[in-house]
Amino acid sequence: MVRLATMLALWGIAAWYRLRAVEHAIVGSDSLGPYLQAKAALLGHLPRPPNPESGDALWMFAVPLVAWADSLSSLFSARFIAGGVVAPLAFAAAWHWTDDDVSAARRWAAALTAGLLMAFDPGLVDTLVSGARTYGAPELVGLMTLGIALSMRGHPHGLAVAVMGLIWGAGHHPLAAGAGLGLLLLWPSNLGRGVKRWTLILGALLATPRLLRIGDMLMCGEGPVACIQRIAQSNNVGAGPALTQLQKALHDRFLVDWDGGVWIVLAGVLAGLLCRRKTHRRAGIFALMSLAGLVLIGLSNGYLRSYHLRIVAVPLAVATGIGLARVWVLAPIGAVVAVMHWQPRLVVGPDPGAVSRHDSIAQTLPEGPKWIDRVWWAGPPSLDASGVVLSGQLQGKEGFALNRDAPMILLSIDKDSWSTEHFSSSGDARSWLNAQDRDPHQLGGAYDWATIIDPSTRLEDARW
Repeated sequence: MVRLATMLALWGIAAWYRLRAVEHAIVGSDSLGPYLQAKAALLGHLPRPPNPESGDALWMFAVPLVAWADSLSSLFSARFIAGGVVAPLAFAAAWHWTDDDVSAARRWAAALTAGLLMAFDPGLVDTLVSGARTYGAPELVGLMTLGIALSMRGHPHGLAVAVMGLIWGAGHHPLAAGAGLGLLLLWPSNLGRGVKRWTLILGALLATPRLLRIGDMLMCGEGPVACIQRIAQSNNVGAGPALTQLQKALHDRFLVDWDGGVWIVLAGVLAGLLCRRKTHRRAGIFALMSLAGLVLIGLSNGYLRSYHLRIVAVPLAVATGIGLARVWVLAPIGAVVAVMHWQPRLVVGPDPGAVSRHDSIAQTLPEGPKWIDRVWWAGPPSLDASGVVLSGQLQGKEGFALNRDAPMILLSIDKDSWSTEHFSSSGDARSWLNAQDRDPHQLGGAYDWATIIDPSTRLEDARW
């Protein structure tokens, strides 16, 4: 009971730390993609992965959040709170990974250290603010880590939990599959053949939709490797040589994200690797092998960034807690030192207030049919048509459609200002646009939300 209360407290602390940054969340196509597809599912349509490299797990995990939320603010708040689950997952994984015959103080020190490191990891908060960088892969690899710890303790369901965490994590971000190298090396020998067989069957069933999509991507006509690399590098410009990518990723994750706290993590992982207890050493091996697997996949695709390394945050935190707890009093001291470096830091997004801005606009939308679109003249893209529509849907608004005779609400963005222009039809909007005597940087944005409401929508239907 005390452990459960501690885990809930850690989750609450992690949620508080993350909720401070909700108004810095980015509202854009990447961050909205999973929620738009989840809304499509709730409307009775068959969703598709929000981007080619992800799987159906990405939108499936967003369904309960979209079903519950009544605004973008509540939706993003729920996602930030859910992101805090890495803290209790790290606590539970470190607890079960620690040998039963050690002192209670050592076991508690290892678990609390791992939980606190994850509660205050600034990089994981940045991932939530971006809404896209690895999505929920860190939490799901944390679930995988707990599953491995349980399986080593002889719990039959632990291996299934680990496999589910790995497959779902790779569905959120393909580089999470690199953690499979750690799972492969630690594949439990203490479980019966029946448990392993049914776990593999479960894993195969869960992975089938993803494998079918990957198989389809491999048939682009340029060769399997080239097809995958093209998708991986589709949003990557000037990545540079592999060694340069690796150096920058390691620098930004360890020395920028973790700042001075990195020395606590490195000391803990090293101490764990030097431990005389085989089980404890395996925590460090799992963390490093998972990191190595992730790096290998990223470099083979030609795209590795520091935020990709956040996927294995929980394995590293667990290894750190177990290693520092060899002298149990050092573990909480190390955790406090790291938290002192991290807690004062507040992640600042590129457009503070974007979430509430979209909610405010959605509240003013008129009843009846309406077409929401965007014209972007210059400056930062401070408004997103899909963000306004999704917010309106969450607030109970209806009537969104690509109807040229319906009133059009045009989100106009110019330098550091924005406005909403109301027109009786798309024709009037076009007349106003032509009268501006300048070409916009970008026109459009309705297609993304329109396909959620009507999957048969064609790209030309969104032109006006």
